[in-house]
Amino acid sequence: MRVLIFDDDEAIGRLVVRVATASGLEATAVSDADAFKQGLQTDPPQVIVLDLQLAGTDGVEQMRLLASQQYTGALVLMSGYDTRVLATAQSVGKNLGLKVDRVLEKPLNVAELGEVLERLLLASQTLSPERLLTAIANDELILDFQPIVSRQPKTLKKLEALVRWEHPVLGWIPPDRFLPAAESDTATIDALTDWVVGATVDAYQVLAELGVSVPLAVNVSVCNLHDLTLPDRIDQRLRAGGMTAQHLCLEITESAAFTDVACTMDILSRVRLKGMLLSIDDFGTGYSSLKMLRQMPFSEIKIDQSFVRDVTTSRDSRAIVKSIIGLAANMEMTCVAEGVETEETADLLEELGLCNLQGYLIARPMPVEAVSAWLAIWTGSTLPAPATRPTGNPAAMRGHGEVFHTPSVPSPTGTESDVVQLSPRQLEVMQLLSEGCPVKEIAYRLNLGIGTVKVHLSLAYSALGAHNRIEAIKRAGPALLGRQIKQGPIG
Repeated sequence: MRVLIFDDDEAIGRLVVRVATASGLEATAVSDADAFKQGLQTDPPQVIVLDLQLAGTDGVEQMRLLASQQYTGALVLMSGYDTRVLATAQSVGKNLGLKVDRVLEKPLNVAELGEVLERLLLASQTLSPERLLTAIANDELILDFQPIVSRQPKTLKKLEALVRWEHPVLGWIPPDRFLPAAESDTATIDALTDWVVGATVDAYQVLAELGVSVPLAVNVSVCNLHDLTLPDRIDQRLRAGGMTAQHLCLEITESAAFTDVACTMDILSRVRLKGMLLSIDDFGTGYSSLKMLRQMPFSEIKIDQSFVRDVTTSRDSRAIVKSIIGLAANMEMTCVAEGVETEETADLLEELGLCNLQGYLIARPMPVEAVSAWLAIWTGSTLPAPATRPTGNPAAMRGHGEVFHTPSVPSPTGTESDVVQLSPRQLEVMQLLSEGCPVKEIAYRLNLGIGTVKVHLSLAYSALGAHNRIEAIKRAGPALLGRQIKQGPIG
């Protein structure tokens, strides 16, 4: 793996080379713009370490060069400027379509630099496009769903599908770690999006059996917007799975730079004409916000969580959020706030007229089979009876709580012919419960929200016909023997 360092201070360049070499990477340092440009062309690097303040040029100008040459590797920025300048430069890079991995302050922390480079090396070795295609074929991906709600009255408005990778060696991998690899190869990002859409359609069927019928949202990469057949492929999958087009929403990241505006307009227009919804995600973080709203047929705006989280403490963020709410209303578009984590934030958003909320205050992402139980608990209604075994495609539905691959537990009646099915996550929760762990500790060790743990416990209790902890542990006992749970948070 090759690293190219551009810093006009040759001493800093030599330092970064030594750290990179010690981390197992091949590294070269340059101190002028011509040598940097030549290095990009003669031996393209997989990682670039770029200083922002340079003699005769600057880091922003060089990032424009990288974008013009369609550089797809990782970018590490460094500078001695204040944090606001660094944050702005990071946003510039991301809006240019560059994969800005980290911004390091000078004087450099050698240990931190080494950790960054070692992580990038590990990622390049294990999270390649080819390996991700294998993961799709081997059914290593899963979907979780996060609710979007209004609170007055309590109503579930939509569920967003979020893809995760359960790597057999590395464990749970969040999407921000493998999406760059997927987006670096057209065939891989298309295959990933096709899988997500297909698994979402299957989840829609399961939700219908659980009595939940709301639109589902999926994230579509701007890299998918190159193929004019995309709307037809999605429409065919919807028809095959019995899901109405009006119940699918495609979320497109606002900060993404469209390389072919005409092709993008063609694709997104046909998406809307077929009846699907279209959401502009992370709104407010890019340069082309208003232009995109005018050109593209979006039906919804999602306010970026960076503004939402600061809305109670920052006058500027509050003004931006208020303006976006008004803009959405004037354009007759739905508006959603993502990243809602506190009651104070939710209350202020509702005072400003925004009622569609998404975030950890409402719920963390959860398996599809947990949605109905969570909804019952959140709304204060009666917990639903155990759902019948879903009839969707087992391979595609593995990620939805693995309801097709669950160990059996003897039923409360004790008959051998009648068994109770618990999902792997429910078994993990029950195992920790049997070890005397309180709900809070279970949530920490499994990296789940407390509410999600309670949902899994409620589902397990209901399936086992148990009314308390002792009964549930006793009835689940045969399936818990020999199970081992990872220590500490996972992912």
